[in-house]
Amino acid sequence: PVHTYSSAGTYTVTLTVSNSNGQTSKTGAITVLQNSEPVPEPVLPVADFGTNAIQGPAPLTVQFTDLSQNTVSWNWDFDNNGQPDSTDQSPVYVYEVPGDYTVTLTVSNENGAASKTIEIKVLEAEEDKGLPVADFSANVTSGYAPLEVLFTDLSQKATEIGWDFNNDGVADVSSSTVVYVYTAPGTYTVNLLATNENGTVSKTLEIEVLKESSSGGSSHSSGGSSGGGGGSPEPARNVETKELSQVYITNDKAVKFDFTKNATCVVYVSFDAKKTAGKTTTITEELKNKSALVSKLPEGEVYKSFNVWVGNSGYATSKNIENPIICFKVEKTWMEDKRIDKASIALNRYEDKAWVQLPVTLSGEDEKFLYFTAEVPGFSSFAITGKAKSLSEEATAETEPGQEIRSIEREDMKSIGEEVEQSSPQGEDTKAPGFEIVYVIACVLAVFLYKRK
Repeated sequence: PVHTYSSAGTYTVTLTVSNSNGQTSKTGAITVLQNSEPVPEPVLPVADFGTNAIQGPAPLTVQFTDLSQNTVSWNWDFDNNGQPDSTDQSPVYVYEVPGDYTVTLTVSNENGAASKTIEIKVLEAEEDKGLPVADFSANVTSGYAPLEVLFTDLSQKATEIGWDFNNDGVADVSSSTVVYVYTAPGTYTVNLLATNENGTVSKTLEIEVLKESSSGGSSHSSGGSSGGGGGSPEPARNVETKELSQVYITNDKAVKFDFTKNATCVVYVSFDAKKTAGKTTTITEELKNKSALVSKLPEGEVYKSFNVWVGNSGYATSKNIENPIICFKVEKTWMEDKRIDKASIALNRYEDKAWVQLPVTLSGEDEKFLYFTAEVPGFSSFAITGKAKSLSEEATAETEPGQEIRSIEREDMKSIGEEVEQSSPQGEDTKAPGFEIVYVIACVLAVFLYKRK
């Protein structure tokens, strides 16, 4: 028989057998253990956002950029009146009236909600003394130690900047883009000082560094195992257009981020997940020129430069994903205008301060585009390039099979003359040598031109 023990404990089992001569029994012990698997924590949202300006004269246009994690909805209150002014993910708002404003972003998912606020100061026109506007972004604001954070300066009218990463009052570095690694758990205040001839202005941001859990990471709302919403280190002024795609990542499942709005040259991003990460956002950014994160463009004719950011910083590594692929498209009109050889199309990835060219596979085409796929070692800054055909290649391509291009030699002239002589009509008047000469010359030219085709 089969028996199911639904409760933990120790049970005694007795088997009794009998026949005509009597019976006998045997006993045994069954121990049922309590299920020791931990119940996974709910994945909560983490509210975070950046701005292109926090101070300026009216009318002040502010671009708000969402950097939240594990989020499905956004509510923005730009004037602190308790009423949502926008539900867009990354809206733009214009402050017409001078004053101090508190901006609140409330994000939510199926497990709860979270908020973040910042202050916006709108000045009268005469109050603008030419002071710099300190501003910066961080690609992640919370995670497990060691936590690597990419900071990008977005200040305006600053001639000099200084970063204080541990709030000790000493500037640690003055680069516009810098990566800082927090090795010990704790809450750190980052302070950016922006200076010009009129004074100094600062902006601060808190970074929370968590202690790695004994289980090697769980689905903590802002921990290392959550793919999250991520963010971009690319300055907003350098982004031509971008598109976001959200997918729930589950362990040992194929993941595909489709970009259905066709805002960029990226069609989809895919990989195989090695770890559950929950709802994760992937960002594609098509750039105005080259990325601010690279030193120069790769060799060849550049079609597009773009970035791909998957989840939080540090998520899209070989520890968490495998078989990453990017599918991108190239306009046929661009290839025709630039005389680009289809076989020369390549995807270049910027890695370790150098461009690495990756092979691509032509996966399809339609009336406007050719579609290519490429296996990539990771996600970062990319550029699509091609090479123009040489004139000799174009001439060879235009020559039809079986045709031959060569000069007319003496033997050719002889054969042409024989052909003309054989093709002369019977009964021709031999008393008209002038006409015969003109006729022969015309035939020779005709045959010569025919062979030149």
